[in-house]
Amino acid sequence: MSWIKIDADSPFSLANVPFGICSPTAGASPRAATRLGDHVVDLAALAKAGLLDNALEQGERHVLEQPTLNALAALPAAKRTAIREEVQKLFSDSGKPRFEKAFGSSADSKALYDVQDVTLYNPMAVGDFIDFSVYPAHGLGAGRAIFGPDTPLPPSFSRLPMAYNGRAGTVTISEEIVRPQGQTRAFSAQREIEIGECKALDWEFEIGAFVSQSTEDGTYLTPETARSHIFGYVLLNDWSARDIQGFEMVPLGPFNGKSFATTISPWVVVPEALEPFAAKRPTSLNGVEADIPDYLRESDGAATNYDVECKTYLRLSSEPSTAHHISTARFADAFWSFPQLIAYQTFNGSRVQTGDLLGSGTISSQGDNAQGCLLEKSQGGKVPFKVGNEERRWIEDGDEVVFEAVAGEPGKKVGFGQLRGKVLPASKLRKL
Repeated sequence: MSWIKIDADSPFSLANVPFGICSPTAGASPRAATRLGDHVVDLAALAKAGLLDNALEQGERHVLEQPTLNALAALPAAKRTAIREEVQKLFSDSGKPRFEKAFGSSADSKALYDVQDVTLYNPMAVGDFIDFSVYPAHGLGAGRAIFGPDTPLPPSFSRLPMAYNGRAGTVTISEEIVRPQGQTRAFSAQREIEIGECKALDWEFEIGAFVSQSTEDGTYLTPETARSHIFGYVLLNDWSARDIQGFEMVPLGPFNGKSFATTISPWVVVPEALEPFAAKRPTSLNGVEADIPDYLRESDGAATNYDVECKTYLRLSSEPSTAHHISTARFADAFWSFPQLIAYQTFNGSRVQTGDLLGSGTISSQGDNAQGCLLEKSQGGKVPFKVGNEERRWIEDGDEVVFEAVAGEPGKKVGFGQLRGKVLPASKLRKL
């Protein structure tokens, strides 16, 4: 129980305590914060008041005054855990006297703010962005939407985590994106080539993981040692221009079809908060026991996935007040875990750096209404589906995509909040 009001259905219960970056008042510099219900807690102010002395040495408090979480993420994991535990103690019922002694009993204290009154920023300075594809249901669904109903998973799917290097510079928490333009191949029998705005705009529901501590050149991590290199997780929308992507991916990987926007949620949920929902990753693929290479093999009984419910909603441009439920998938259905992804990335001797972002790839599950993107749901735009009183094959201008991911019971829920993205017309692009 907390002495501040936290709604029982809030994903930001005292069991969560994520990290983010905010300016608590107009003109204030960005600094580290956490969120409890609809309240934002200024961590730098807590440290300055001496309320985090059990977690940080005096010379370490500056990491909470930085405009990104990179310095905090680079601290030893025990330090970050101690900060979170001190916040939980401080805002439990028994911690109220300590808080009031430091800041007074006013609701307008210099450390506690309403979430509507603060400005949020990108939580991390992103060095590299690598997007993987680890969900079998998506691999099958996307492949069959493009190449036909009998298309199998690529033979490499059970041997290594497939990935491409994305563009870190367009990772943002913005709630608006502009429809991209480019060279496109239409999704039609003619497959004509055009130059113009994207006509097959899509979302991809993903969860991203931020790297905490960097590694050195010429070293590599195992799935076991990689676990301590995960700072935390965010929702991630890998916006995709399917018609641009479809033309440029023969024979190389995606470029302009993916690089125009990647949006993330502003609060980084730490592994400790998700640990109560740890789940074992699948050990077989389509009923066949997977032949995992030794360097990617996890210890027996390791639970490195998380049982989190991932929901997608769509607000139509014609009906912005209604969020239509589109799909529900499970984070735990990933064939490869994030520790395995990091181990694979470093196996050739390349380093990871604090702030690197790894995407899970589209989170899709088996069954109806469990697809994490429109490429699967509309079968490449060939089969429209009903949304309210309209139909959709792809996202239209003015539509807003909303992601939510939550685990846990009322009063102890752990989640990411909403990741929202409204699509603006390509006419908003300006020629310089």
